[in-house]
Amino acid sequence: MRVAVLADIHGNLAAAEAVMEDIERQAPDFVVAAGDLAMRGSHPAETFDLLADRCDAMLMGNTDAYLADLYLAGAYRETEHWKTELLMWTRQQLGPARLAQMAQLAFSTRYSPRKGQDLFVCHANPKNLEESIEPTLDESTVRRLLQNVDATAMAFGHLHFPYRRRVGRLVIADVASAGIPRDGDLRPAWGLFTWTPRGWRVQIRRVRYAVRKATQSLTARKVPGAPLLIHKMIECRYRHHALLAEAARRHSGLPPYLKPPPGAPRTLPPPMLPPPPGLVPAPGQSTQLDEAADDLLSQGSFETHAPEETEADGDDGCGELPEGSAAQGE
Repeated sequence: MRVAVLADIHGNLAAAEAVMEDIERQAPDFVVAAGDLAMRGSHPAETFDLLADRCDAMLMGNTDAYLADLYLAGAYRETEHWKTELLMWTRQQLGPARLAQMAQLAFSTRYSPRKGQDLFVCHANPKNLEESIEPTLDESTVRRLLQNVDATAMAFGHLHFPYRRRVGRLVIADVASAGIPRDGDLRPAWGLFTWTPRGWRVQIRRVRYAVRKATQSLTARKVPGAPLLIHKMIECRYRHHALLAEAARRHSGLPPYLKPPPGAPRTLPPPMLPPPPGLVPAPGQSTQLDEAADDLLSQGSFETHAPEETEADGDDGCGELPEGSAAQGE
């Protein structure tokens, strides 16, 4: 059995099409879209229709719940905020029929190649749609979030930072994001889970796409908050990228990054704005701080330049984490 899981597409039609092409080449048995399907991109309706046509299952993400008016969180609850304008614009683009369909999306799904060897798929974590399973979280916190998962593999998203980790007998993998990656790599990510006699094997794949097409369409279609959305798409990282990256590499069984020699150019530019004053990041807080910094960034003006396309495609070269192996550092 082979299951493809993509998550956090966020209405980025160009990226979704590229991911779907790669998925078709891999010919999995099942395809799952694990939430956050439409909002923050320029083509929410077209992206939703593409996923509905190509996927065997679509799950609910937190932004899907906001759109379906099941509940609101963060700045989306404020009357005058660019995120509220974005919410209303996206609802208009989707229309009543798609919103009704979105309200019926399942929280999770699972695939069972053999009794007791399930693959469990959800958006953020098995308990809710909001808490990220960040690679910086300690073992006890992760086990608390996963305590009721009866499976041997789990796919999730929400963080937009792909990585793999072993928690006891459970292999977990963040497969996001297929629309707005935040791990320093502009290429959309998705996960391929393959069942073998030794257990589930996980491959995180990356594909290239026309980034400029995605950024220009945000402006052309007058998407609320377009300058900030473009910036975050191109910045492609959280403000505490180093903390997340080192933890993700450790859990995925990869060696730590080596510091560049003096005078060598940095691979990634420094973030445009620091976190809000007085806030010190702790494990599990980095994404919340990033959202808090959105308001500071939205008050400024800046220019964003997108490349024509990313430079490479295919898998990330990290190999696979089989059921029987142990990740380094655990």
